[in-house]
Amino acid sequence: MTKPWHAPLLEHLIQFSKQNPMSLHVPGHRNGDVYRQLTDLLQQTYYEELLEYMAKLAAIDVTELTHTDDLHDPETVIKEAQDATAKLYGADHSYFLVGGSTAGNLALILSICDTNDYIIVQRNVHKSIINGCKLAGANVIFLNPEYEPITNVAVVPSIETVRQALVEYPQAKAVFLTNPNYYGISVDLTEYVSLVHHHHIPLLVDEAHGAHYGIAPYAPPSALTAGVDAVVQSMHKTLPAFTMGAVLHVQGQYLQQQNIQQQLSMIQSSSPSYVIMASLDVARATLESYGDSWFIQTYNIVNQLTHWLNSEQLCLRVEQLNSKESIYKQDPYRMLLYDQSNTVTGYQLQKMFESMMIWVEMANEKYAVLVWHMNASEHYIERMRQAILEIHQQISLMNTSQKYISTIKYPIEIAISNPVKLQRFPSQREVEVIALYEAEGRHCAEMVIPYPPGIPILYEEEMIQATQLDYIMQLINSGAKFQGSSTISKGMLKVFV
Repeated sequence: MTKPWHAPLLEHLIQFSKQNPMSLHVPGHRNGDVYRQLTDLLQQTYYEELLEYMAKLAAIDVTELTHTDDLHDPETVIKEAQDATAKLYGADHSYFLVGGSTAGNLALILSICDTNDYIIVQRNVHKSIINGCKLAGANVIFLNPEYEPITNVAVVPSIETVRQALVEYPQAKAVFLTNPNYYGISVDLTEYVSLVHHHHIPLLVDEAHGAHYGIAPYAPPSALTAGVDAVVQSMHKTLPAFTMGAVLHVQGQYLQQQNIQQQLSMIQSSSPSYVIMASLDVARATLESYGDSWFIQTYNIVNQLTHWLNSEQLCLRVEQLNSKESIYKQDPYRMLLYDQSNTVTGYQLQKMFESMMIWVEMANEKYAVLVWHMNASEHYIERMRQAILEIHQQISLMNTSQKYISTIKYPIEIAISNPVKLQRFPSQREVEVIALYEAEGRHCAEMVIPYPPGIPILYEEEMIQATQLDYIMQLINSGAKFQGSSTISKGMLKVFV
């Protein structure tokens, strides 16, 4: 342990709960008393265990009392916890988010963009960034991503594409990128920062999957190190924070702190969860005190499993980039598993693991993506070995003459789009539902979003290309799920008349 473990917000809440306070305020569980009463009434072991857990959590699930501070105007323990987070990551300010990285993305865009403003956005971003642009009423210039040549997955646009977009649209208020992607692949953004700052605007980065970057051993550097102006991280994805726990880091001169605070107050609940905030405090303290040793333990386990798997004569393999030859960096705590015989897809691999009660993060046509968190246990190795051997046997019994060839390139050929006007309310134009094969050249009336990872393929009002339709059909045939659309899985699409 390099530093004493200290989580000021959590410690304050625990000390308060030990004083046996009487709750005559919200929330209505009264510091967990209601759950304890239910436990006595129901007298069923299953409910008793669950309600006891809830009662313990409820002891710190308080509200804005005179001593518990206020997330929207922090002065004491919440400020101390946020300041400790900023210090660890090297940011000027760090803001706790109780609505996930979504809240940070929305607040950032709304703090910069007004109606009809222009913003340059990497095309394959999370839908929360698109929704932020909708709320702002912004004109979006979409940039086509590049592709990492080994995995063939989309990464950030090239520096040349960003440079050209800034020349063509000098009125743009910001550039918004996603780095790393959902597969744990990133690039050094230092050159991007210099380029964007040359135009006197901020570079914003959705680093949701990189909360451990720059701190965990062998992990790539954080976008903050490169000088990015605002970085959003989902602490619950790779660190021990509760779901929806995230942080927005800000630094430099291109963003107005007052604007960001105002938008966060609008986006986030006026009754933020102290349980989630306390978990953010715990995640930061744990990373600061135990991050080196606990991530090293996980790193060694992942390496052992990878070495075993790649040295055996098995169907499954771990995809690995050569960091010495590539400009792209791979998160060592994210494993990309694939079937080298091309018999099964990543979606099928995911289902095979799930049948053995091993739940992976996500899948695409080729890969099943596994996230390895800090302090992984040794028993993970043996359990994974048994599962992989079983999957190998299952694949060996399949008809291997029918090979699956993955073609996962994002189907957009134009590097820089024309400005797309995004609006909060759907168009009032008439809509019809047609077969996918009839939709080329029509204007899409819905967002088409395979989930995970939640990256739209088609946007509302966008003219539909044949390559996009082919890509959607490949996803359907591979077993992909789509969010927010009841028509896509049936081979249908909503278009404007």
